[in-house]
Amino acid sequence: PLFPKKNYECLTSCEFLKYILSVKQGDCPAPEKASGFAAACVESCETDSECSGVKKCCSNGCGHTCQVPKNLYKGVPLKPRKELKFIELQSGDLEVKWSSKFNISIEPVIYVVQRRWNQGIHPSEDDATNWQTVAQTTDERVRLPDIRASRWYQFRVAAVNVHGTRGFTAPSKHFRSSKDPSAPPAPSNIRIANISASNDGTVNVVITWDLPEEPDIPVHHYKVFWSWTYSKYVIPAKKKRRKITDGAQNYVVLEGLQPNSNYNVELQAVTRWGQIRLKSAKVSLHFSTTQDTRNNKEQTSTSGKPQKGLVDLYPTFQRRKTTRFLKIGAPFYQDNQLQLKVYWKKPDISMNQFQVHWLLESCAHNDTKGLGKVTELTYENYIILKDLSFSCKYKVTVLPAKSKGRFKAESIFFVTPSCSAFKEKSHKHINCPAEGVPVLPKVLAKPENLSASFIVQEGNITGHFSWKISKADLHQPMTGFQVTWAEVTTESRQNSLPNSIISQSQILPADHYVLTVPNLRPSMLYRLEVQVLTTGGEGPATIKSFRTPDLPPFSPHRPHLKQHHPHHYKPSPEKY
Repeated sequence: PLFPKKNYECLTSCEFLKYILSVKQGDCPAPEKASGFAAACVESCETDSECSGVKKCCSNGCGHTCQVPKNLYKGVPLKPRKELKFIELQSGDLEVKWSSKFNISIEPVIYVVQRRWNQGIHPSEDDATNWQTVAQTTDERVRLPDIRASRWYQFRVAAVNVHGTRGFTAPSKHFRSSKDPSAPPAPSNIRIANISASNDGTVNVVITWDLPEEPDIPVHHYKVFWSWTYSKYVIPAKKKRRKITDGAQNYVVLEGLQPNSNYNVELQAVTRWGQIRLKSAKVSLHFSTTQDTRNNKEQTSTSGKPQKGLVDLYPTFQRRKTTRFLKIGAPFYQDNQLQLKVYWKKPDISMNQFQVHWLLESCAHNDTKGLGKVTELTYENYIILKDLSFSCKYKVTVLPAKSKGRFKAESIFFVTPSCSAFKEKSHKHINCPAEGVPVLPKVLAKPENLSASFIVQEGNITGHFSWKISKADLHQPMTGFQVTWAEVTTESRQNSLPNSIISQSQILPADHYVLTVPNLRPSMLYRLEVQVLTTGGEGPATIKSFRTPDLPPFSPHRPHLKQHHPHHYKPSPEKY
């Protein structure tokens, strides 16, 4: 016999476990009881494991076949009858208890404990893992150390002896630790996997890292931050570029990096627990896009482990190529106008102010060369060019405002797409002019030298507003002027609100450069707005403000008063 003494050591040995896995419980029926195929004189099996279900490999007198055993549960221990109990210890371990006091077995009983779990804020049997055996014990309790705070656990127990088992208990109620889940561990072993050169001279770098083995909550995504660096200079967070990768992915591709430059990459793991985001500590990697196989230059990470130098993938002519200072973004349509972003790399960290000049060179459907030059000053390392024309060529020049000749101005040209081509790619409604029809240039003529004079007569104030215009800016026939005058009041009066504007508009012929407005109010601020009207549309408005004089004290012998105000009134920026 396999277990002649049936002592404790033997029953709990590996041989016993092998026995209960290979020999099924129950007794074989008498050979003469076999019927049907079970009575066939064939050798259809050798061991119980070759038979399906609870059937055993039994003799039928002239062979061996799979037969249903008798006394299936003879001597088999009962299942634990009471509900499993859970005790969460201060150490974080979980103690699982059950009761089997009605089990009467001569042979020792081994309890097999299995568990399954699901991740999330709610228990779910559909999303649970497969059952896994976590303990085998002769006690009616087990202590489990690896309980994660974010998991819903279920347990079941089977009582097994030399005769077999009655199977597992029903799955227990769900248990979850009362402790909050921990933030994910910081990514480890961050390193460079590959560097390659693009056709446009930029560099693509593949960064990889090791995934955590088993965090409390699976990593939802990784945040990647990168920026070019100077020696001992920290790049502000808003200047860093960002990217998000899936939590199951352990690499990221950084595209468009500049050759012969130093970069810093930061990596952070993020998990989600309901509405709460748990973030790991950041790890960083410093590397250079200049690789040299001769000195086997190393890259270093915050983990303290050097990363071996990589193969130099840049041809000689690419390593010598200078980095482009200016870059052009893709055109976009916003606020009913075509716009485009131009950005650049600061040549020196001390530079925080730039002069930007941009000029319309030419267009496909009209001659506008030399028109539309604009100069702006910015403290950023980019500028958004607005109100661009379709199918036109532009030139942009950027120069540090206080370079003192150390840095030359950098220029770049770009051509805007045609309206029809842009409209096909855009989901926004765009009114395109007919292709091939000449587009008239914009009206650039603008009134100049706005002035005002006031005449006070019999308690009435009459204003005479005049202006001039330069004929050099006229590229279309002028048809007249649109003049709008407005009374700006800060007083509350009937049918009006404080700071309201009471305005009137009038169109004057092209040869009229003066507007006369009677019955003005004394000591009142008026705003004058004048626009040139041409066959090609209206030009930009010139706006100035004037204040009317006070009325003199009433005197029947006082002559009429005429006052001139050649200088316009500049309102305070807080009110006007």
